[in-house]
Amino acid sequence: MLSRGSSSVTTRRESIVDAMRTIALNLEFGAYRNQIFERTLAVHFTYPFYVTTRVTDKCNDGTLLLQVILHSEVKATLTIYDAWLDLQHGFIHTGQTEGRPSSSLFPLVISPTSKAGILFSICLGKTNGEEEDRKQQESILNIKYGISGDRTIGAHPPVMDDSTKVDGARQELMFKNAITLQRPVLDPCLAVGFLPLPSDGLRVGQLVKMQWRVERLKDLDEIEVSEQNDEVLYEVKANSGNWMIAGRKRGHVSLSPKQGARIIISVLCMPLVAGYVRPPHLGLPDVDEANISCKPAGPHLVCVLPPALSSSFCIPVNS
Repeated sequence: MLSRGSSSVTTRRESIVDAMRTIALNLEFGAYRNQIFERTLAVHFTYPFYVTTRVTDKCNDGTLLLQVILHSEVKATLTIYDAWLDLQHGFIHTGQTEGRPSSSLFPLVISPTSKAGILFSICLGKTNGEEEDRKQQESILNIKYGISGDRTIGAHPPVMDDSTKVDGARQELMFKNAITLQRPVLDPCLAVGFLPLPSDGLRVGQLVKMQWRVERLKDLDEIEVSEQNDEVLYEVKANSGNWMIAGRKRGHVSLSPKQGARIIISVLCMPLVAGYVRPPHLGLPDVDEANISCKPAGPHLVCVLPPALSSSFCIPVNS
């Protein structure tokens, strides 16, 4: 498996630790240069690129423009001859690009310690929960590049491309970087909203009704309806040290497959400590998080007041 941010290569000097070489330091000093200081220093070398990514735009048809920014890590001119992206499961390339950037700018020259951007056009693909664990979980960025100067002793361990080993021709090196893409919430099917708490506030030792509204944002097709059987599994999680849940923590509720269907899930809870605490959270274990929109979102913290003051006194009884 390719480690993140690395070239899958081996050094040319097998006797030296990977990505590290040594320099023999010999220093002569003193009035007559009769003092000698010798030491062998280990020098760590960097890789040619540092890679960052960001989504620059989301088009109306669901296309995502993924910008890959290459930061040069060496004090030499780099020339990129080709680049392509092997996408992980759940993402596909648009058009007939075969993983290449949307615009052909090669060869792309990057000056020392500068940066350049490459734009890929991708979109979301269909996912299968059973096959997702067995398929590729990371996207691999492949860059075919060259570097100015004599690379017999390089600043990083490059790997030669077998197709370019021709006498007198340019030597092309290969760099690979692992990128993990996360599926954004582009078209959620359910919305979970936290309903407002009572206006009189929360107090330790007093029961309070926590309510969440679950709404279906789009219709389900016949296959999904037959698999889910019009039921939604919910689960309420809370810190046992801060809350005592008096209602049902986990169960199924019926929700129509039609768009706009709503249900209210209510659970009785009792706060156990005073102060600002995190409220209970409603989760839907059978629904992927990318298909859930939290609207309105629940509060991060709620204020719990201490228990009401009580006093007692004794009345003496005359015997």
